[in-house]
Amino acid sequence: MRNERALNVGVANRYAGGIAALALILVFGLYYVKWDPYYDKAFIAAAQHSISPSIVSGKGAEAPPPSWEAAWGYAWAYGKSIWQAMVLGLLIGAGVQVAVPRDWLARVFGRMNFQGVALAGLSSVPLMM
Repeated sequence: MRNERALNVGVANRYAGGIAALALILVFGLYYVKWDPYYDKAFIAAAQHSISPSIVSGKGAEAPPPSWEAAWGYAWAYGKSIWQAMVLGLLIGAGVQVAVPRDWLARVFGRMNFQGVALAGLSSVPLMM
């Protein structure tokens, strides 16, 4: 019994630094990429009922006709608008795989019951990804 506790404390200490680093990446990354840029946009949307011009039609009244140029323009504009969130998502995913013990993830999120599904859903809410 005593050896099991010592083993559990050793495992917890081994993962503590990684989990702390992951938490910092989560909080500061999400603030920088997701929460801060959209805080002001929420007030703009409430006042003007619009955030900005569409990346599909720009300032035009309607979308351009289908073409390779239009598709490439949209893909480029979309990539420029989401690249930071994509990099943060990759960092968070890699951080979870490295820093969080797999058996813990399986115990918390791996059950196919209401609690497991609810916890997984609630943990995704602040990510918005």
